[in-house]
Amino acid sequence: MIRIGLVDLDTSHPKTFTAILNSIPDVKVNALWDGRDVWPEGYDAQFAQENNVPNVCKRLEDMLEHVDAVMIHGVNWDKHLDKAYPFIEAGKPVLIDKPMVGKVRDIYGLLELQATHKTPIFGGSALRYAEEITSLQLGASEFGEISSLVATGPGDFFSYGIHTTEMAQGLIGTGATCVEYVAEYKSCFVTVTYHNGFVLVLQLQQPYHEWSLALYTAAGLHTKVVDQSKVYEPFLRNFIALVKGTDIHYSLEAPLEAVKIHIAAKLSRQHGGKIYLAEVPAEEGFDGAAFAAEYAAAKRRGS
Repeated sequence: MIRIGLVDLDTSHPKTFTAILNSIPDVKVNALWDGRDVWPEGYDAQFAQENNVPNVCKRLEDMLEHVDAVMIHGVNWDKHLDKAYPFIEAGKPVLIDKPMVGKVRDIYGLLELQATHKTPIFGGSALRYAEEITSLQLGASEFGEISSLVATGPGDFFSYGIHTTEMAQGLIGTGATCVEYVAEYKSCFVTVTYHNGFVLVLQLQQPYHEWSLALYTAAGLHTKVVDQSKVYEPFLRNFIALVKGTDIHYSLEAPLEAVKIHIAAKLSRQHGGKIYLAEVPAEEGFDGAAFAAEYAAAKRRGS
């Protein structure tokens, strides 16, 4: 039996992920701990009772004896490294929900933790594993040369926008060199240039709640709209495969490059021009504490 732990209960994902994981043979969400950045005292016990989680831990470290791997769902991404560290040090695989981190220094920190401890670190956006992305990958040999890709998605610029970027990465991979914020009209338009000259166009914060791709190739236009009801299970099954020691198609560098793309896009939006990823300062990023405070306030208002 693979025992999974929940670190923080901030979003809707812990409930949804728990139901999916408990439906997988020999997998059980066995423990939880909540840092109360969003929910009040007592919510953890209520959640455990409603979702059949047997162990509610008083301290984060108490979870170690109850789990084989954990998922981190805190909306304050600035705390992700500290919360992941005890489990990484103990050799227990970690899934860090999107965005994995929010600052350049934490990108380096997470890569260093993995290099030091060799513990599997998974996470980011589930859209990377959407069935529509997989089908495009399988059909790539029929497309011929890809000339460009437009990826579109809703939500705020970073916390939700990262879905759009990781969705595109699931198809074209990594290797971005520079980013430019090019326009703003009811959406935000960002170009991402890759080492081979390929250009990805991101349309962020579009008003309709839908993720889609338009892939332009030598064989014509190929479009996909993601079925949001099916995105989580492939993501979680890949994590369980990783916990079991199966070699899956995954690199920690990919979701971390996506974070850096958004940080560079923010700088380009502020200052104009192209921003090279290799030159983004370590202190740059998005404020996790501020986002968590806004998120918690919205939840209190019932938003």
